[in-house]
Amino acid sequence: MKKIVLYTLAVVVTLGVALLLYVRNNEPAVPERTVIAHAGGNIDSLTYTNSREAVEHAIARGVTFIELDIVISPEGEPLAFHSSDDMIDTIYSCDPPHMSEFTAARLRGKNGKTYTPLTWREINEILLAHPNLTFVVDKTDDPAILERFFPKLKKRMVVECFSIERYKEVTRAGFKQAMLSEEAISPAGVIWQDIKHLFCSDEPRIDMVALGRAHYNEHRATRWFIKTCNLPFAMWSATDRNTANEMFDKMPQARMLYTNEL
Repeated sequence: MKKIVLYTLAVVVTLGVALLLYVRNNEPAVPERTVIAHAGGNIDSLTYTNSREAVEHAIARGVTFIELDIVISPEGEPLAFHSSDDMIDTIYSCDPPHMSEFTAARLRGKNGKTYTPLTWREINEILLAHPNLTFVVDKTDDPAILERFFPKLKKRMVVECFSIERYKEVTRAGFKQAMLSEEAISPAGVIWQDIKHLFCSDEPRIDMVALGRAHYNEHRATRWFIKTCNLPFAMWSATDRNTANEMFDKMPQARMLYTNEL
């Protein structure tokens, strides 16, 4: 009797997983393949500036997905800032900086040039002037903050989420796309969310993940799961468009690649 129960459970689990894999493999991957201007894109051989000049350069190069590192100032206002001293010489009294400090002067690059910092006001100005652009958000995944400061960009925002709960909040709030960050990815967690989605329409499924190239290469289980389940992903660390094209060819599930040199 015990063996029959175990065999029955094994069959049920196998059929359930097979059903989930079938459903995933027969759903179209979203969005269409595209490159993302990483932290606004490279400008004057600098990355991570998150500057107006970088964004304008990316737009001029025909890139339509612009990623910025959005952090929240002590005053509670979003600004674009990576906090990397590898390319920015500007020193602030705290991290993230006060809004008054951030806007008082231009960013000083390690190359000796200066760049224009972006607050939520300038980000809205630029993206609203270019209706074809999609705004990819890193670091901040709170839908309430994003809705408050970028209300007209909500349907054009792709938000990287650092927990499944936050992924569900962003999806339910009606943003263009939520992505589950590598910090929160596990095959078991994605499958469990799939199961909940099958039985409850209010439970969104995980249909996009974001991860680094190193994470993809080092985590065999995650890599196998992505390939087997045909799970679309966005990946960091494509240094230029040629590298991105090569990665697209090698990785069918790759839909978006963060690219520095545009």
